[in-house]
Amino acid sequence: MSGKWTKVAAPATISNIGPGFDIFGMALKEPFDVIEGKKIDKGIIISEITGPGAETIPADPKKNSVGIAASAVLDKCGADFGIELKIKKGIRPCSGIGSSGASAAGGAYLAHLLCGEKLNDAQLILCAAMAENVTSGGLHADNVAPCILGGFTVIRSYEPFEVIRIEPPEDLGVVVAMPDVLVSTKEARAVLPAEVSVKDLVFHAGNASCLVHAMETGDIDLLGRSVKDAVFEPARAHLIPHLKEAESVAMSLGAKASFLGGSGPCVISFFSISKHNGDIIADGIRNMYADKGMRCDTWVTGWGTGCRRL
Repeated sequence: MSGKWTKVAAPATISNIGPGFDIFGMALKEPFDVIEGKKIDKGIIISEITGPGAETIPADPKKNSVGIAASAVLDKCGADFGIELKIKKGIRPCSGIGSSGASAAGGAYLAHLLCGEKLNDAQLILCAAMAENVTSGGLHADNVAPCILGGFTVIRSYEPFEVIRIEPPEDLGVVVAMPDVLVSTKEARAVLPAEVSVKDLVFHAGNASCLVHAMETGDIDLLGRSVKDAVFEPARAHLIPHLKEAESVAMSLGAKASFLGGSGPCVISFFSISKHNGDIIADGIRNMYADKGMRCDTWVTGWGTGCRRL
């Protein structure tokens, strides 16, 4: 068996988003990975990996996010075929914007298409999350859910699994700043506290509730005020050089919120497209890192629609 090639794009995502650790996520328009696949007689074969950080990504399908997720979908669907895969990374590993999540979601979505789209959204997301469990040190769906569904997603529960999708405000702009430092998800999860205080729990519940309301109503000012994290970003801040300085620069140039993307090192800034210029925010952060002797790549983008066939 040798089928025709199918190609999908799987976008970068922002996870956590202030108080929503392992719960909130949002798909971006760019950057994105491109996954190609075709049916073969049996098994999973990864024949090509290119793009930023490709040399660090295992080609063993049992250790690769794309391969693990695609295999999970084939098993779930009872498929009688295998898949040959080609991976073109557009999202550098250890970036904080869902590199492994995009690979996992892209692999699951591609296999889903080849199987005739038999799975529902929750089943598809959980197949992708299985890959995250292997490669990132814990089962979490806050990257793969928005990567597959697009928009802003909230994981209501993991057991039983339930996710909802919300259309973000049209006026919501996003600046992604990626300093030249690597932070693995496993490393970043290892420094998190095992317990939190009641005070911090209350703080997070209030801000999380208002953040969801702001997303639904398009209130970007409230959204900015609600992107607050009293627990997880403070625990990880030492892993990202000049994080607080980058956030301060962004806020001084018109950002409504500036915060650590996922496990880092990306710094994410939200802004109102109609009121501020994202390029000015991006330039400010990039120049600050340049003054510190560090390279920083930036994207000025917005929220996106999730995995799609190319």
